[in-house]
Amino acid sequence: MPRRKKKGDDVNTNGWMDTYADTITLLLTFFILLYSISAVDSEKLKQLNHALKSSLKGTTEVSEVKDIKDLEVKTKDPKSGNTEYEDLAKKLNNTIEKNGLTKVIKLRKEDRGIVLQLDETILFEPGKADLKENNKEVLETITTIINEHDNDVLIEGHTDNVPMNNKEFASNWELSAARALSAVTYFVHDKQIDPMRFSVKGYGEYKPLVPNDTPENRAINRRIDILMVEQKVKGDKGNKDTQANQKQSNQTKIER
Repeated sequence: MPRRKKKGDDVNTNGWMDTYADTITLLLTFFILLYSISAVDSEKLKQLNHALKSSLKGTTEVSEVKDIKDLEVKTKDPKSGNTEYEDLAKKLNNTIEKNGLTKVIKLRKEDRGIVLQLDETILFEPGKADLKENNKEVLETITTIINEHDNDVLIEGHTDNVPMNNKEFASNWELSAARALSAVTYFVHDKQIDPMRFSVKGYGEYKPLVPNDTPENRAINRRIDILMVEQKVKGDKGNKDTQANQKQSNQTKIER
């Protein structure tokens, strides 16, 4: 009498191998497909890795990266590597030294450009806005600087916080603006420099370099700043002005 087969004797216990092989095959196909549509640039990945590590340490700032190709690491110094900016600073400093005016004209670097700082006493009498006749050689040197470079020029008047109230000027605002305007008038009318290059601002007491808490500090804050506008800032401003003019033109057309 033949022996009856027990239930489960005919089950194939190696079936899992088929599933495993199918899975491995699918994964291999998937990775081959990925590799075929994208070439990995190991150097750029290294740069990205370095940038992220540096960012976490606080030594650099990393701009937004939309693609590895857009990777850019910026140092905290906005003028780092700007040779045009550095060359301008050196040329201005050489001109000042050549004319023996290092104690009279102070050079200051800012993001917006190079500032030529002049104390109030160099150009003006206290509470006055008329240029001193005997110190115009200082402005002659600055005229040379302006003529040798095509940067736009911003002239700013500054005072201390001591209230101004005389017959000529009712406030520090008026005094600072009048002094800046006197300097511009000299460059434009006396020296025939293109007026389109100039702008004037009067800040009064509201942009001090140091606190107005001592006579010495107040003397530092009473000044004229002549800014040689950095070319990039000038270009950005020009683009904004162009956009503003275009917008105004479009509005005018609509209103008509």
